[in-house]
Amino acid sequence: MIRPSTREPRHVGLRVDARVEPAHDEKEIACRHKTFLGAPATRRSPLGWLAASALALVLASPAALACSPAPLLQPGKTQLQERVLTRPGGKLTPDGGAAKPVPGFSVLYVYERSPDGARVRVGASADCKPEGWMPAEAVVPWRHTLVGAFANRTGRDRVLFFGAEDGLRSLVGSRDAGAQAAKLAEAAKTAGPGQGAAGPLVSIEPETPVDINKQFYLLPILEAKTQRFPTGRPVRMVKVAAVTSRDQGAPAPAASATPAPPPAPAIRQNFRTAIVFVIDASSSMQPYIDRTRKAIERIYDGIKAAQLQEQVRFGLIGYRDDPKAVAGLEYLTKVFVDPNKVDTREEFDAAAAGLAASKVSTRAFAEDGYAGVDSAINAIDWTPFGGRFVVLITDASSRDPGSLSATGLDARALSIALLEKKIATMALHLLTEEGRKDHAKGAAQYRELTTYPGRKPLYYPVEAGDVGQFGARVDTLTDSLVTLVQAAEAGEGLNTPPPPPPKAAPGKLAADPLAEDIAAIGHAMRLAYLGSVKGTAAPPMFEAWAADRDFANDTVASLDVRVLLSKSQLSDLQATVGALADAYSKGQVDPSDLFNQLRSAAATLSRDPAKVGTSDNRALNQALLGEYLDGLPYTSRVMAIDQDAWLGMNPGEQQALIDDLQVKARLYRRFHDDVSNWVRLAEGAPPEDAVYPVPLTALP
Repeated sequence: MIRPSTREPRHVGLRVDARVEPAHDEKEIACRHKTFLGAPATRRSPLGWLAASALALVLASPAALACSPAPLLQPGKTQLQERVLTRPGGKLTPDGGAAKPVPGFSVLYVYERSPDGARVRVGASADCKPEGWMPAEAVVPWRHTLVGAFANRTGRDRVLFFGAEDGLRSLVGSRDAGAQAAKLAEAAKTAGPGQGAAGPLVSIEPETPVDINKQFYLLPILEAKTQRFPTGRPVRMVKVAAVTSRDQGAPAPAASATPAPPPAPAIRQNFRTAIVFVIDASSSMQPYIDRTRKAIERIYDGIKAAQLQEQVRFGLIGYRDDPKAVAGLEYLTKVFVDPNKVDTREEFDAAAAGLAASKVSTRAFAEDGYAGVDSAINAIDWTPFGGRFVVLITDASSRDPGSLSATGLDARALSIALLEKKIATMALHLLTEEGRKDHAKGAAQYRELTTYPGRKPLYYPVEAGDVGQFGARVDTLTDSLVTLVQAAEAGEGLNTPPPPPPKAAPGKLAADPLAEDIAAIGHAMRLAYLGSVKGTAAPPMFEAWAADRDFANDTVASLDVRVLLSKSQLSDLQATVGALADAYSKGQVDPSDLFNQLRSAAATLSRDPAKVGTSDNRALNQALLGEYLDGLPYTSRVMAIDQDAWLGMNPGEQQALIDDLQVKARLYRRFHDDVSNWVRLAEGAPPEDAVYPVPLTALP
């Protein structure tokens, strides 16, 4: 543990090789893990639970699972085994062999401790095969698989890391916590070597964000305690470890009192923004299609005059409905303008000319808008762009997963997929008279879809579908997006947050919230971009306490919670929730059994994902499940309700939860196929050992 009185504040993060090449032999990987994604091997089939619940209870009992030598249990537990994280640079000494290095951040089971506590006997699995001994100081206890990651910087200050729990607790209880946190952050930034000017802090989140895809980092959550701000809002104080692959025990350099130099021109001028419009191209939409094109054409003239052609690019995607269902629809989705392929207004005009409203009506008022947004995620290469925006324009709701949707996803799952790609999504919802019965459904969907950290939903209704009001909104949007690129090009606002918008003068309209949203989001995107190009790196390992909410704005999360899942674990998870949902829909399992199995899978994910789908968690009884839940700092949706609440739901409410599981199973397939976000935790590790940091919101 680093003492705050003797060590300077340091920037935090974990860095390992983040790029994972796709596996060349998926069959070999599948055989090694005995399962394919979506096609579990017989020994792991969740449907086997339905025919063998009595056997499963026996298999899950301590006696049935006993072997020798068995991993130690966590203190006070009867089932949960003790595991540790390895510190980078640690070495393992096999019985009768020579010491060899162990990759940092490896998760190992503890089999034995030496009488003096100086060494631990560990193994990579719980199958009673210890591999050797490691020094106790080379490992960190880890009671579950939850990790923290820095949340989006929109609407929040930098995370502070305290050397002791009491220092953080005192700040949480203060009525001026925001002001005190700002003073501590300023002291941390200006502290010189050995000055100790940061007081209780041992570290602070970097000024420019660490790009998790290039400089992968995670903060393993070692311990958590729930407190409340004076406002009454709960906050979790979490003890985290920061681990880096380059940690050799050397102290990190202290923050310099000298202000950082302004970003180099190459950094400023290479910040590029893509705005992709996803437009409903059904029969009622021609006036809005024309007005959107007009706004883009106007802004092209502006960016040409400002010499920003390379910094701002536009895309255009049209969507309708399934052309197989209605003759003459021509397409479900179509990319008319790819921002990577169109440079000038003339090229845009030529490509966009093909987008027109359909001449035939679709099956219902709702269209497949989710398919259009999904096309923006997957058909566009977002890699060259630091600013990433999708603008949905429609007068109708979107098809839900159970209503002939092409994606099989709902608004929540699609929102998670967008945020994983660092895309901000806005919706201009045209509240026309023709769609008045559909407005409430569409509004609920698009508020969920446009969720963005630190802001209200980026949902902007256009009353009565007024074309003039719509045009003004589109003009404001495009102008604001170009303004943020100009600010980046000039080096403005990269290291300081944007000022609050001025209050409107008497008799004048207040600033458009759309423009305010873009300014705040653009600031966060510029910071993330600057951190990416500067290669903001992580320090050596340390342990510290942090709050998971912002002190100045306690409605905003400062840490995201994720679970690291390997390919086989994600495969098991998809198979488990998918099979359970299917079994319930077919009447093969009663509601109480289903709920127990769901909670078993969800709890096991947070404790030991390797056991998802195995006999160890097939039918955890309530007593054992309580042990899994006890002390768990964060819970998913299923774990947040109890069996009485579940059984009190009507069949429609229960079916809605099952539908959500089916959507999540499809989302897990997308995570599996998202090669760019799979991470090897150790250099040279095989592709099948890569992990995906799955958001807690995506778990059952």
